[in-house]
Amino acid sequence: MEALFLKILNMSITASWIALAVIAARFLLKKAPKWITVLMWGLVGVRLVCPFSLESVFSLIPSAETVPGDILYTDTPVIQSGIAAINSAVNPIISETLAPAAGARVNPTQVIVFTASVIWIAGIVLMLIYTSVSCFRIHRKVRESVPLNDSIRLCDHADTPFIFGVIRPRIYLPSAMREQDIEYVIAHEKAHLKRRDHLWKPLGYLLLTVYWFNPILWIAYVLLCRDIEIACDEKVISQMGAENKKPYSEALINCSIPRRMIAACPLAFGETGVKERVKTVLNYKKPAFWVIILAVIACIVVTVCFLTNPMDFRFDESSNKIVSAYHFDWASYVPGTGEGICELTPAQLSELSSRLAKIKNTKKSDKYADQTPGYQISALLQDGTYIRISGYAVSMTDKVDIEWNGKRYMVSDGDFQEYLYRICTGGDAADAEPATFVTKWFDKLEAPSEMQWDGILEIKIPEFPDTIFRWSSEKIEAVTEKETIPLFYGMPVWNAYFCDLTGDGLPELCASLSIGSGMIDNRIIVFDYANRKSYSLKDRGTFDYTLRQSDSDGELYIDQKKYMSVELVSTGRLMLEDGCIKIVPAETNSPEQTQQQLMNKYPEYFGLDASNGLDVYVWQFAENSYSFGLLPHTEVQRYWLSAELWNLRGTNADEMRRILSAYNIDESDIHIIPWQHPLSSYLVDFQIVDGVENQEEKTQRYIESVRNMLFSGQTAPSNNDFPTKGANTYEAKILPPTEAGQNKRER
Repeated sequence: MEALFLKILNMSITASWIALAVIAARFLLKKAPKWITVLMWGLVGVRLVCPFSLESVFSLIPSAETVPGDILYTDTPVIQSGIAAINSAVNPIISETLAPAAGARVNPTQVIVFTASVIWIAGIVLMLIYTSVSCFRIHRKVRESVPLNDSIRLCDHADTPFIFGVIRPRIYLPSAMREQDIEYVIAHEKAHLKRRDHLWKPLGYLLLTVYWFNPILWIAYVLLCRDIEIACDEKVISQMGAENKKPYSEALINCSIPRRMIAACPLAFGETGVKERVKTVLNYKKPAFWVIILAVIACIVVTVCFLTNPMDFRFDESSNKIVSAYHFDWASYVPGTGEGICELTPAQLSELSSRLAKIKNTKKSDKYADQTPGYQISALLQDGTYIRISGYAVSMTDKVDIEWNGKRYMVSDGDFQEYLYRICTGGDAADAEPATFVTKWFDKLEAPSEMQWDGILEIKIPEFPDTIFRWSSEKIEAVTEKETIPLFYGMPVWNAYFCDLTGDGLPELCASLSIGSGMIDNRIIVFDYANRKSYSLKDRGTFDYTLRQSDSDGELYIDQKKYMSVELVSTGRLMLEDGCIKIVPAETNSPEQTQQQLMNKYPEYFGLDASNGLDVYVWQFAENSYSFGLLPHTEVQRYWLSAELWNLRGTNADEMRRILSAYNIDESDIHIIPWQHPLSSYLVDFQIVDGVENQEEKTQRYIESVRNMLFSGQTAPSNNDFPTKGANTYEAKILPPTEAGQNKRER
């Protein structure tokens, strides 16, 4: 019973928001026809009846579950109203007063909720008894009525005209009623019957009986009854003509009676809001078309915003504090030692809590549910639940989601993505937002075939809080409250990043785009939005230029290629100097320095015995997320759960390419070995290549694609885009997949 009461309580709270919205709309739309307002009250009823609701990004409901279902059992009971001020005011009080004492057998919250549920049931019973008694008394009055015609009867004991009955409703008129009023009264009551008000009003009262503890719903029911009556008045006057306004109003006054207690029935002609109804009738004018349109739009807005639940991730640091958290990175993890798992410091916990509360661009999604994180923060909350923030692209900052309370939310907030990556890979929280940090918006060059030619992407960054940057395939523009400013055009715009190249603390918009007619070239645009200046790098007909973000250092790099060719001429970091875009050669860091950095990071991969060749093991935790490990070549296949393989620390393709360059051996002596990592729930790509039936051919294609990544610098292909079998093939050993992998393939 307690669980049912909590469900009813939460449904009551969410319905209160839509009831308040209808009250506000009712006040603002005084000139709109009342049937639209009655329709909006129906939305409140839908919210009260349905135990579930669709989720929408437009929802204005602060919280779909204000009182968590586990509040009965938690040691620190809190509410999640979705409004920080309410949470901060209420939660400290209930956490202190309702926290169970040590060794206590009963949780105080359980006692309170049980008592409340008993009172709730008692209230329902009392309201049903009151309704039953009222209906019985009315039934006694109308027993001696006489028929006027089939559905209309005259009653000596009636004070005012009314409709009584649900299945077989009848109109009852007072015997002493003035003859000149009868026509208007009958027209009104027949309008009720046509509108099925004899059903809707009892249904509203039945809902009020269940939710009797909510004062907002009492107000809503009273207003519903008034709007039902006014809607009928408007319908009658619109049909009978304006000349009948005065006699109709006189009939209302003549039939008015003192206000009774709220009841489900009857539908009494002169019982509800007579003064307001007379004013409405006398001032009635056929509503203008634009008023009706505005009212319908308001009804749609209320439906979308208040009949749906919020779907984005929301974290209130005042109501559910983070107790402790650890971050984890597969690249530095050493099984059995705990190396690679680190606890966050108090300062980092504070930073994490603040960032979760301010996170933007989240969407409920199970997209990464079957993939294994490459890095993760696992945070324990005060209520005993965990928030797990995971990144699935090794050495990259995108592909991030949050798992909390059994739900997953995909994160598109570039700033938060970079923060997660930096923390998990050993960066300090204070360094998560450097002025020159690169924020990735989108990059269609990673998968050109997935270009959404009719799509729209939007992003808002902290440095320009009043601006939304909007991408469509042919342009990028800035949208403010006052205007929409086109920044630059393309055919299309392939990617966009934010990076402070001028050093003023405000990022520039850096993009790759194609442009031209007939003769089309690829060029780079840097747009300084703060100063409304644009810089470009182009050499039409000679060279093509494209931007990319490096996996190794996170910097923006420019690739210069021959026009309409894949031949790479040069590559280097993007720099803006003296009003010009410049390419800083990657050789700025000498090969010796780069090699020394890798030796410090992966000492176990240098100095191996390569006399018989080298084995490069490749495994995946997520799509297009490859990790590599290096061991001396052996003729006998290593056991797939051997300690040698478990202890491999994953590098990215660029790092492994540089490590292999330290060995003076032929490429043919380097053996690519796919490995299904035992802890990975992601099935290695070579087992699921689309369009290929032969397993040996699948494996060979996968190996060739990996070899191209290592020795040709190509990006990772998708599962159905592996290269065809070439002339050069290499021997490969295949380590068997885990049982988990086999089960996944069967599913």
